[in-house]
Amino acid sequence: MTVAIATLLGTGAQTAIALDTGSAAAAHEKPSATPPHVFGAGAAARAANGIPNTPKGPEVGPPFTQASGVWQTNTETPTLRNTVIDPDGDTATSTFEVWTADAAWKPVSKVKLSDTNEYGVLVSGYVASGKPTSVDVPKGKLKNGVSYLVRSSAYDGKAYESDWSPWSKFKVAVPVVEKPAKPTSVANNGKPGEFTVNLPAGHKAKWVEWQLDGAAWKQVDAVGKTSVTFDTGLRSADTGLRSAAARASHTLNVRTANDGGASDAVSVAFSGNGTSTGGDHSVDLKLPDPDTNSPNPDQSAQVPTGLITQPLGAPVSNSPTARKAPLKEQCGPVDKNGAQACFGPSLAFDELPPKVQQKLKAQQKQAKRKAARAPGLRAANGMTDWCATNPSGQSRAAFATRTVECESKTLPAYYKMDGKPYATAYFSMTREISLDGTTTWTQRVNIKPVLISPLFRAIEMVMKDQFCTGHTQCKDPGKAPYEDWDGKPLWTSAADTHEANLKTTFTWDDTEKERTFDFRTDFRIAGILQAGNTPGLQDVGYQWGMDDPSDLEMIRCDTKKTFGKSGCIFVNVAPTYTFNAAKFPQAAAHAWLLQQKLPNTMGVKTRNTPLYYLPGGRNGKNRAVVCDEDGWANKYGDLGAMQDATDKPNCDEFAFNASYNSAGQPKSEDGLNPVASGSECVQTFAKKQADGVHLLNIDGMKPTWKEVCGRSAISGKHNSGSMSAFSAGFAKKLRLDDRDPYWLETGMSGDCEDKNGVFKCTMKTS
Repeated sequence: MTVAIATLLGTGAQTAIALDTGSAAAAHEKPSATPPHVFGAGAAARAANGIPNTPKGPEVGPPFTQASGVWQTNTETPTLRNTVIDPDGDTATSTFEVWTADAAWKPVSKVKLSDTNEYGVLVSGYVASGKPTSVDVPKGKLKNGVSYLVRSSAYDGKAYESDWSPWSKFKVAVPVVEKPAKPTSVANNGKPGEFTVNLPAGHKAKWVEWQLDGAAWKQVDAVGKTSVTFDTGLRSADTGLRSAAARASHTLNVRTANDGGASDAVSVAFSGNGTSTGGDHSVDLKLPDPDTNSPNPDQSAQVPTGLITQPLGAPVSNSPTARKAPLKEQCGPVDKNGAQACFGPSLAFDELPPKVQQKLKAQQKQAKRKAARAPGLRAANGMTDWCATNPSGQSRAAFATRTVECESKTLPAYYKMDGKPYATAYFSMTREISLDGTTTWTQRVNIKPVLISPLFRAIEMVMKDQFCTGHTQCKDPGKAPYEDWDGKPLWTSAADTHEANLKTTFTWDDTEKERTFDFRTDFRIAGILQAGNTPGLQDVGYQWGMDDPSDLEMIRCDTKKTFGKSGCIFVNVAPTYTFNAAKFPQAAAHAWLLQQKLPNTMGVKTRNTPLYYLPGGRNGKNRAVVCDEDGWANKYGDLGAMQDATDKPNCDEFAFNASYNSAGQPKSEDGLNPVASGSECVQTFAKKQADGVHLLNIDGMKPTWKEVCGRSAISGKHNSGSMSAFSAGFAKKLRLDDRDPYWLETGMSGDCEDKNGVFKCTMKTS
């Protein structure tokens, strides 16, 4: 018994094919050559149509290969295909029918291949005559290891093939697929909510599957890949205030999968958006708890230095040129008896006779004891305590802060006869210049004997002249009267050890506004020496600047309204800005890390790598380069590391944007460390952990320590607070101008371990 499948094809066209109702006997029936219910107009034309034919049995694959006449397919969803020949050259379709087979390859029962029609057959689309038609068997219709028979019948839109094609034998033999190996690693890749999964070499995974907090598993294609990345959807809000979900703790399960099943899962526990998983960090600085009551450092309390540090691009065009020290004696004339008086040159400590060294050490020790009894106060001669005590302990030294410069020299005074020393005395001479922050400055000269030969009858020194070089705006004080000395500059015996001191005021004209002037000061001493029974007094002149001059004494005065009033500083002395590390440890630790680890060690005095001030930082353009990603600090910052509920993450860049060292300052504008983006810098963030706040590198962003800059997502209050004293308390008071050098003292130190690519420290304030 047969029934007909009627299928509507186009407008008014119907097809029908006689198919088996399910009995084994019906497998031998032929398709109906005359479709039922097809009558009326066009019947004659259809009757005259050539009937399509499929002379061969269908092919089955992949891989479309046979063994002993049986098609072998390695999938439960094979493709069935057969070639149709139509005598009229019409296009045609094929209907495919599949039966299970017994051991003798006899049909047993028909397989329902489709749920879209009651006959369970698959019908192909139209193809040209001589071309193969094909259908794909849906999943779940065939079973692995089962033998099947397949046949097809053609239809050209007008007539059906009068019989089925020959049977084709095929067997489904899907190879056993082993479950793939699990992922080798799973970690946040540095971007909020994103994780990267690394896969083992030669893996057989088709997919990486991931599950967040027990939700449904999701798939990512893994065929042919060594790693895959997916986004969990956890991100920081643009406002910097994360959603409750993003702040919570999470568990991420990740596994691999293929047709053989899924691997064991790898679990990652994290909080927030994943960037703070605390994974494989190559930087881990444990920070001290902030002391919100810590007083800010006095930025004007500068430590004296002997280091000469010139502004970027110095020397300035209108700056006087320092004379090279001749380091030779300055002598008076030789009289008719062969007598002559000479000074110097100044001698280094190891050039002095042993007895003079002992005396000089004793004087310095006594001066330091006096200073210790009254620390911070000026010495009796009005000099700063560190100038009066000679902090280096050397016999020839120069030290300065931004506002005070001090030079010490130990000079021999000779009375010569016929060119040979007859009597020698040694004097310690100190000059201090103190800039008063106005249109005046003070010079103090101290002279004290260290050792005088008994052969001397008298040695007298008076101030012959005092003068400026550089500009006429500086008014020379000229000669100082004898009575201006405190302690007369006259010594008449070897036992006379009193000191002589002279205080002089220099002035300069500040009537020209928005100007800068460079000055040097110098003076000449007139000495009169008399020794033993030699006849007459011998005169000798000594000019301070001709004996080992120092560029520390270069004075820059200006009338710029930026600083509020006219004033002066020592231009070749770089001042030091000091962080309040106890109060703002996050910012201090970030700068400390970069000073320690980067090759350019910016702002470190001991390495002579100053920062150079750039007022305004190109109106914020430098910061825009380094902190260039929209909301970067909010993406990577940890709210748990904030100071309080009103605090928000902030991008802290180093070197500072208001410096020529800034990574945002282009080379064309004298930038020293230019980069195209802050992504080229060391990237860190402050993270609250169980034992306190740590400064960590952002996951997936390990530094190479070849970078020239850094940016860190830290507390906004720590970032701004650490620099709050810079503009008014430091730059303005110490007259820091464009291109001026300065140092940064972070106030931090660390107990560190640096091995196996991990830099780990416990930080403390110093």
